[in-house]
Amino acid sequence: MDDRAPDPHRRSPREIVRGLARTPTLGLPYAFGFVDRLTAGFFALVGVFYFQETFGIGPAETGIVLGLFFAPFALLQYPMGVLSDRIGRTIPIVIGSICYGGAIVLVGTVPTLELAQASMVLVGVLGALVAPATMALVTDLAGDDERGLAMAGFNIAGSLGFLTGFLLGVPSRARTATSPPSSSSAASRC
Repeated sequence: MDDRAPDPHRRSPREIVRGLARTPTLGLPYAFGFVDRLTAGFFALVGVFYFQETFGIGPAETGIVLGLFFAPFALLQYPMGVLSDRIGRTIPIVIGSICYGGAIVLVGTVPTLELAQASMVLVGVLGALVAPATMALVTDLAGDDERGLAMAGFNIAGSLGFLTGFLLGVPSRARTATSPPSSSSAASRC
């Protein structure tokens, strides 16, 4: 196994910005990573309360519902990565992202816990379709000597997305916690 580190010189974090300037198309997978993790951050905070308040379940059941996303998301990374290598990056990223967004909306609009659980599985499957293709696109677009740097930029965008999702969830959660219950769907309360 060869170590691909071609440059023994130390690079600064500014190199990520310079790399994005040299290869602006990296902005596309960075944006997808940001939005993908934004939804994860939002679900991490608001999802817990949403499932408990909407469907009257406890903490253990809530953990199981959230696990219905994480299990397929984790277990399908490898096969979806193989699929991305076989058919390319565009179809999994574009079609997967559109369907992922629809599945997220579905989670917030279904009337029963069982349908919410099925929707969470669907979100996990679609997230697994998009994630490896997006990361592979980063390495496809980056130069051979900038792959690590490009992946660092992708992870920074994703981490900022997670933080943003969490921060968006705080006022959303505060608003629903102080408002009286209504018959409107939970999606409109979040």
